[in-house]
Amino acid sequence: MVKKIISLTALLVFMVGLLFIANDDAFAWRKKKEKEEPKIEETAQAPEPVLIYTFEDAEEMTGFEQLYVSKQATFGRMGVLQAYFAMEQNNIMAIDAQMEEKFGFKMDPSKMYDLNRENLEIREMDVVVPAAPVLAE
Repeated sequence: MVKKIISLTALLVFMVGLLFIANDDAFAWRKKKEKEEPKIEETAQAPEPVLIYTFEDAEEMTGFEQLYVSKQATFGRMGVLQAYFAMEQNNIMAIDAQMEEKFGFKMDPSKMYDLNRENLEIREMDVVVPAAPVLAE
């Protein structure tokens, strides 16, 4: 349940972020605040931004904007996935710690295990490598 709440919260934050990126009006409060605050003159001037591309028309710029928003959305989804992956890694470490504390061993993820319910035991198995097919001559 907690995982679902965290996932839904992360998705909600992501979607709100997309709305802010796609809507210039969302940043109007920033512009108003900047106008109200007196600016402190700096002795060193910031370098002028470098022009990297000039769009031929509004249609071309709209095409770029769609790609840019798509890229930002992908970054957002990647962030959510990375957070989810980290959460799952923490869950595995917690489970391993509980197993080691309660049962005195840690399962190696590179090995296979057989849980025998009849004998109430778990055995570490050799990794079975499939045999190469025999070609008829």
